[in-house]
Amino acid sequence: MNRTLRGVLALAFSAATLAVLTTPSTAVADPDRIPGPSIGGGQRIDAVFSPRSTYHANWTRADALKIEQDATNTAPLIPSDFPVMTDQVWIWDTWPLTDLNMQPVAYEGWNIIFSLTAPRDIFFGDRHWQAKIGFFYSQDAQNWTYGGDLFPAGSSFGSREWAGSTVIADDGTIHAFYTASGHDDGGIDPTDALQRLAHAQGQIHTDADGVWFTGFEDHQIIAEADGTLYQTLEQSQAGPIIYAFRDPFVFRDPTDHRIYALFEGNNGGVAGTHTCDRSEIGRVPPGHVTPADARYYTGNIGLMELKSADFTQWKLLPPLLSAECTNQQTERPHLVVQDGQYYLWTISHMFTFAPGLTDPGEIAAGPDGVYGFVGPGLRSNYRPMNGSALVLGNPPEQPLQQYSHYVMPNLLVESFIDTVPTGPGPSDVVYGGTLAPTLELELNGATSRLVGELPYAYIPAEVAVP
Repeated sequence: MNRTLRGVLALAFSAATLAVLTTPSTAVADPDRIPGPSIGGGQRIDAVFSPRSTYHANWTRADALKIEQDATNTAPLIPSDFPVMTDQVWIWDTWPLTDLNMQPVAYEGWNIIFSLTAPRDIFFGDRHWQAKIGFFYSQDAQNWTYGGDLFPAGSSFGSREWAGSTVIADDGTIHAFYTASGHDDGGIDPTDALQRLAHAQGQIHTDADGVWFTGFEDHQIIAEADGTLYQTLEQSQAGPIIYAFRDPFVFRDPTDHRIYALFEGNNGGVAGTHTCDRSEIGRVPPGHVTPADARYYTGNIGLMELKSADFTQWKLLPPLLSAECTNQQTERPHLVVQDGQYYLWTISHMFTFAPGLTDPGEIAAGPDGVYGFVGPGLRSNYRPMNGSALVLGNPPEQPLQQYSHYVMPNLLVESFIDTVPTGPGPSDVVYGGTLAPTLELELNGATSRLVGELPYAYIPAEVAVP
């Protein structure tokens, strides 16, 4: 979601882990706790919990106050004469076809990605209200052919299709998960903010010339906000900020081998009834004041568990991480598991940080970009990467140049180009709607650094199927 969506929707309307911490008090009492190793010379005890536990980690205000940009976490400038993948559609949120182990898949030699798309002859800022999931295929993972819409016309729920994930199951079936945005048959209505999670099943086909799909005619709503764990549209309307219940990311946990989905949510309850206590605030510098309006900011990373073999029955579980009083949006959450550590990624905007996290004269607490957390298990006491959670942000000279980062297991990061300035005026811009250069990360425990810039739209598969 970009700043245009923010502007339109805004009109429509626990125990925490600190930067350096000991075992959370809830972990001591929680019978589902699985003790983890001590690290950092005994300064921190890693704690792992059952995925069905009520424990959640926090992204605190104290964490966000540590955000600083430098060469290790700032994306290179994108020139205004960037290449465009196709002249048919705008392209934004993008994800590869993956297996259930979260690895991007090449099917019979074809790399395959999915993107939110809209006709390129409409204004860039209006694309959200006409979004459809399209697909692209490539043999070199860099030059992509647009294959059209993934779903048959009129088959999906909602009035537009927002982001999700697409997985190939062990039997070769393709399962598409997406956000059914807006009411069914609601038409183009920017004030219709309903969000539900949906699923459809199909088949993949290839030949020497390309890739196509069949099926995806029978769709199911697999989850809706319940009002207790996750805020509903109605609850959000008591405040000035739109809620989230979107962006399903489906995977098999390598620890217990069960299938789960991450998604973006907000903590349940009527907007404005939350309080900013020590677990949300953290160890802030002396004199820091948390404004009353920070209580409206309740972003979280949600979790649900698969309960049926056909991928249609799911159970909502408590959130893995809460950004209450810190940030309103934890978009497109996804995972990389490496060396026994779970790296939890999310994207967020400058404008979604809570009030009071901005220095005088600054735009916001943190840049548009990707933020990360690391823990020893799926549900664990995640700590923010680099102390603040910032992993990659836009350069201050071009604060809106790219968004919707997706970190792959090989630590390559794809995203789309949003808005690149061409001059000093507000209208001196070129809109992207195409994929940005792929960036490469290096991880060392809870620290990350940018180590490379690769070609535009470079999204290579990591495993071959069949």
